[in-house]
Amino acid sequence: MFGAVTGTDDLTARDLLAGQDNGSTLEAPAILDLRHLTAQTMGDVDLARDVLGMFLEQSNDVLRSVRDAVDGRSRSDAAHLLKGSASAVGAFMVARQAGAVEALDDTADEEEVLEALAGLHAAVAEARTVIAARLHDRRIGGL
Repeated sequence: MFGAVTGTDDLTARDLLAGQDNGSTLEAPAILDLRHLTAQTMGDVDLARDVLGMFLEQSNDVLRSVRDAVDGRSRSDAAHLLKGSASAVGAFMVARQAGAVEALDDTADEEEVLEALAGLHAAVAEARTVIAARLHDRRIGGL
C-alpha cells in the first residue's frame, strides 16, 4: 500500500528536505505527495506533522457533511472544503474525488451521487490510513 505514495516510496520527509530524489514520476494522483506537503510547509517537519494531524482530525467530519448534505449546493460546498484541505496536504486522490462530488449538481441522479460519494469515501479512508501510518510508524518513513 505504501508504494502508492506516489513519487516518495523510498523517501522520508527529511530526505525530501535534503533534496534527494528517487526519480519517480506522477502517473496518477498521489494518496499522499510528501514533496508537495514539504513545499507547503516550507520544509518544517513539525508543521507538516501538525497539518497532517489536523487533516486526520477533520476529514471524517467534513466527509460526513458531504454525505449528509440535504441538497446539491450544500454537498458541493462541503466537497469543496474537503478538496481544498486535501490539496493543501498533498492528498491528491482525495482532492480529485472531492472535485468529482463538488461538480455534481441537483440534476445528478441518485446512482451518480452514490458512486461519487463511494469513491470519495474510499479515497479519504486510504489517505487517512497512509497519513496515520506515516505519522505513527517512523520505520516506514514517517515524518
